Amino acid sequence: MRLREIPGPFDNPEGCDSDFRLEHLQPWETREHRALQHSHAFHLRYYHSALEARQSHTARLKTPAGEKLFFRLAASVHYEVEHTNPNHADVEICPICGRTGRFAGLKGNLVEMVHDPLGLELLLSGTIRGETVRFEDWKQEPAGSITKLSSQFSVQHFEYPGLTSGRNTLRIGIAVFSARK
Repeated sequence: MRLREIPGPFDNPEGCDSDFRLEHLQPWETREHRALQHSHAFHLRYYHSALEARQSHTARLKTPAGEKLFFRLAASVHYEVEHTNPNHADVEICPICGRTGRFAGLKGNLVEMVHDPLGLELLLSGTIRGETVRFEDWKQEPAGSITKLSSQFSVQHFEYPGLTSGRNTLRIGIAVFSARK
């Protein structure tokens, strides 16, 4: 996905170990709201040390080939107004990252209700609101997703409702990568 690692110290680390971004995606250009127009950013943070400290960084899972040891890596993702824009992170009326479409009636924090599930969609499928996200360069190649790894690994992903048991985000995703035989 051409993610760029942001070296620490992080501006808003939320306890992460690594911070990655992909900027300048899907520009929203509008005559009606010129002051609000912007491009978008995909933001990914990895969390490993907290899992390791609790000795929960590994898990044994049953597979068709028998029980296997897997390594856990927690991450948070979101899709929002790019970081260099003065409107970062919130533009409620943006048809790409705003509280519009299927998110129109949702109350609560825009990041948790809209930006998080959009980030999960991009990570899992390479799309935002069902549209392929492409790099803003002359090639216009798709930005990609974890499915690009399926040539090297067996990739499975699952989505679950959030907003349960203290979870503050609309959707939770789990991806499982295992070596190809």
